[in-house]
Amino acid sequence: MSEIAETVARLWTEAVGAAPAGPEVDFFEAGGTSLALVRFLAGVQEVYGVELPLDRLFTGGFTPAGAASAVEQSLLGSADAAELEALQAELDGLSDEEIRALLAEGS
Repeated sequence: MSEIAETVARLWTEAVGAAPAGPEVDFFEAGGTSLALVRFLAGVQEVYGVELPLDRLFTGGFTPAGAASAVEQSLLGSADAAELEALQAELDGLSDEEIRALLAEGS
């Protein structure tokens, strides 16, 4: 599980009052309410500085995996060209083994 997915699960737990049963469990089916949704979104904004688009969350079902993906996409979308170039340079400097290890760590 990625660091973002772990943080999303923690924020979900704080908002709903129970840990998600899995990465594909629906927020409202898990007991989430509109007030819990507001708490969750405020937590995401506080931690990551991004506002999650509600239409993105509800298109594929509001799940921990979907929310983590939306956070990742929002963070990438807010990166400027210099940050993306620096990330690309860092990736270009990694060996195949290092990349495999990072991918294994994130799954």
